[in-house]
Amino acid sequence: MTEGPLRNPEHDTAKTVLRRIRNISIVAWIGFAVFALISSGFGGFVGLTCSALVTIISFLWLEEIVETVLHPTPNLRAWKVTLRTLGRYVLLGAAVSVTIYVARFNALSVLLGFSIIVVGIIGEAVYSTLRSWN
Repeated sequence: MTEGPLRNPEHDTAKTVLRRIRNISIVAWIGFAVFALISSGFGGFVGLTCSALVTIISFLWLEEIVETVLHPTPNLRAWKVTLRTLGRYVLLGAAVSVTIYVARFNALSVLLGFSIIVVGIIGEAVYSTLRSWN
């Protein structure tokens, strides 16, 4: 087993893999945003951005839930958890509302936005596969 960036991908930590998925998703959003701006204009860009925001918030929320379940904290403060949860619901609701209104104008950009995390996961799979061959 070699050390450094060419080590076996099976030995990566969950945080490393999730960070790569987030980075690949951001790069995919940039690529999709350029496409949406060129093909659909500003409405397509807003639809893409809001639907991508919905999926990224959901992904980060799921990540935090899994981390909390796997590593429970002994001094959990219920008011902090409640405040964060309400804040996320407000953000999620605002993003879904804008997505619904924009979806009437451009469904393709909304579908691309909802696939951001899927592109990140596929990118991580390709990266891990290519790295394991080296």
